[in-house]
Amino acid sequence: MQNTDERTKSKRLSILIAILACIIALLSMFITFGSSLGLPSWNEIYAFCGVSKSTDSAISFSFINVGSADACYIKCSGKNILIDGGTSLTADKVCAYLKRNGCTHLDAIIVSHTDSDHIGGISSIIDEFGADVICEGALQDELIPDTAEYNNYQNSIKENNITVKSPEIPSSETIGELKLSFISPTTQYSSTNDSSLVVKLEFKEISALFTGDISKDVEEILINSNLELKSDILKVSHHGSKTASTEEFLQAVSPQISVVSVGLSDNTLPDAKTMARINKFSNSLYRTDMDGTIVINSDGKTLSVQTNTKH
Repeated sequence: MQNTDERTKSKRLSILIAILACIIALLSMFITFGSSLGLPSWNEIYAFCGVSKSTDSAISFSFINVGSADACYIKCSGKNILIDGGTSLTADKVCAYLKRNGCTHLDAIIVSHTDSDHIGGISSIIDEFGADVICEGALQDELIPDTAEYNNYQNSIKENNITVKSPEIPSSETIGELKLSFISPTTQYSSTNDSSLVVKLEFKEISALFTGDISKDVEEILINSNLELKSDILKVSHHGSKTASTEEFLQAVSPQISVVSVGLSDNTLPDAKTMARINKFSNSLYRTDMDGTIVINSDGKTLSVQTNTKH
């Protein structure tokens, strides 16, 4: 038989467990249903604690909210790829996101082009994570920028002894189970935007097309090529600018999901008519200024989307 002290301790323990269970239940209810009260979501709790469940799938595409810039982190079967790196001001945010999702090293960085809103953060990212290779488009000498961001980018490449290559167009290669097809630029252009390295990613039965900042002129060349443009995911060109996303191009791609990376403070982007065209040819349209960081998960067959307006 238990003595009095043991019975007292057992009773206190039962009461404590009951109290903790009530607290957990209340917290769960408030976190799940309390967004209207300004309470954090579970994703925000995970983020605060340095844990993330958003990319636990065979492949995930995280369009990180970096304002009117581009940064997409792709996690696929243990491989880590970054397409563009945002600005120098958002580098810490990108680095924190990669860490939160278990990335310790990048297998590849794809640089669409050398404008500051695409390479500005890459220097800090390289210093933090390193990379096996950087793929970038070939530029004419007169288009090579003389900016602090570009100089920092080049210095970090040298300091970290990273291999840089300009893929042949068209050409393809694989990283793990992921196939990368480089399809533009097919010729030399007079602007960095049109010189964007356009890449199509394929994993099992799903595909994603990343267009950099190309204009309708490049879109027309791609339409007239023999390449298969149809893709499940489209990274909309040039932050939803009126200079791109023609009806003909959108029809050729016919995406299930289109994503626009754009900032809240930008009064000119995205263009309203461009958004209307995208809505016409895409099943779903997401914007980082409204939806925050957008995560598309897939098992290689189906797609699901998570958004978080706080990040």
